Amino acid sequence: MDDLPDLLDKKRIILAQEKQFAARLAALVLVKPNLSTWMIFIPFIFIFYFQDVSKFKKQRKEFMTNWLLSRKKALNEAEEAIDEQRKPNTQSLAEQANLQAKATEKYNDFLDVLANHYTLLFNTQGNNDNTYDALVRSAYGNQEGFLDFINQLTNAEKALNKALTPGLRKTSEDVGTTIKKIERGSEKLRQQEMSRIFRISWHASNLS
Repeated sequence: MDDLPDLLDKKRIILAQEKQFAARLAALVLVKPNLSTWMIFIPFIFIFYFQDVSKFKKQRKEFMTNWLLSRKKALNEAEEAIDEQRKPNTQSLAEQANLQAKATEKYNDFLDVLANHYTLLFNTQGNNDNTYDALVRSAYGNQEGFLDFINQLTNAEKALNKALTPGLRKTSEDVGTTIKKIERGSEKLRQQEMSRIFRISWHASNLS
């Protein structure tokens, strides 16, 4: 029993998984500059390539930081709720974002789905296999249970994106395209995650 992961171990495991997901999603959403052989022979073109690479790395870091921000907040809230023997309450977290009322409501829904998911993972007895996959299998029991969470998370994300898009368009015209890339990328990675955790073959149509 001493080998079972405690709360801090589980938090580390969950956060590591979220960071890995963010890195893989960034690779799908952001376009990394390609180095052509001929660039090497034209010095000023070569310099532009490295400037583009530097910009890409900065964008990747910013993307991952922003992606993880809400997840860290929900994860911390889930941990604190367990310590204080209460249910997670994400309303104050949503209100701290200073969004419009509709967006705040959708942001709270999104955080709530995450916090409840993390709470399940924290509360699982698990086993001495200290991995994210083992936590999920123990928490949800089967792919149907985990699929229900994925659908809830996907729907919450899309509802939040829809609420935020009008305001975001004021600062970036291609925000709609970027959001679609993020949604498609997330869906693809979650399909792979489901397949890996439960060792099954399934299709995107399972996501509602």
